[in-house]
Amino acid sequence: MRFQQNVDLGPLTTFRTRGAVAQQFYWIESERDAREFATAVVPSVSEWLLLGGGSNVLPTRTIEVAACMQLPGRRVVEEGPDAVTVRLGAGERWHACVQWAVSQGWAGIEAMALIPGTVGAAPIQNIGAYGQQLSDVCQWVEGIEIPSGELRTLPADECRFGYRDSIFKHELASTFIITAVAIRLVKRQEATVAYPELARALDGIARPTISDVFECVVRLRKRKLPPPDVGSAGSFFKNPIVPVQVATSLAERYPSMPQFPFNGAIKLSAGWLIEQCGFKGVRRGDVGVYDRHALVLVNWGAAQGTDVVRLAAEIKDAVRARFGIELEEEVIIV
Repeated sequence: MRFQQNVDLGPLTTFRTRGAVAQQFYWIESERDAREFATAVVPSVSEWLLLGGGSNVLPTRTIEVAACMQLPGRRVVEEGPDAVTVRLGAGERWHACVQWAVSQGWAGIEAMALIPGTVGAAPIQNIGAYGQQLSDVCQWVEGIEIPSGELRTLPADECRFGYRDSIFKHELASTFIITAVAIRLVKRQEATVAYPELARALDGIARPTISDVFECVVRLRKRKLPPPDVGSAGSFFKNPIVPVQVATSLAERYPSMPQFPFNGAIKLSAGWLIEQCGFKGVRRGDVGVYDRHALVLVNWGAAQGTDVVRLAAEIKDAVRARFGIELEEEVIIV
């Protein structure tokens, strides 16, 4: 297992902030590396951080140990006339896997195009976009237990998937290293589109294919998200979920507030709430809120991780004061 000392974590995250260093840094490039990290490294330290693409983490300080998951691999493990199950290594880039699936004519993840990061992070967050989420297709998650080093396979129904949530953010957060994810995809060219914004963007295409959806989502995300040379983690906050009674009261006060039914409750738009508080396009030195999407916090060049945390706290305070809604970070702050 490759090892380095005093590694700057900024370039290993999409936020690219300053002020965070790993005293010890490991590169996990095989299952053997993952087992060695789980059995020989993690049990001997007080804290550790595992990175994939670094797209959903904001390090703010020096930490003892960090590692980067780079386990590769894409292979078909089961195939029938109508569907296929593929096993993806945790270090595979998620977007590349979506491209691959679409090119094969396999439907189920095409609307999750251009989500940054690696496969290993996908079940942790239960990533999703435009009406699709990982839990819709996940069959099982493989990983190494800490500190035993045993390989364990967790069926999807034991992963406790929720909105940007899973068991890997709770009970298994510090005792399980994801090494692979298996997903089931349908052999179908015609796409199923239920998400209103995506349906509007596809207007004019009577029977969109999964390729149409993939290309449309890429265009939409590129319009909303900063260019690659601007540091960010995409959506910084989760969309809040509130009881129907609360949503009804808010709708009476703010008739234009977007609201979406969600599992017996109502999902609100965090971006709308932030924009109404006047933060869209705001800049505080080298940290700011992107002017095309109020849900995206950005590093314009030399921001510290703590600068981002301060701006996030300011936004949360403003939304709470105006709407009585508590925003929760989607990004993991270390």
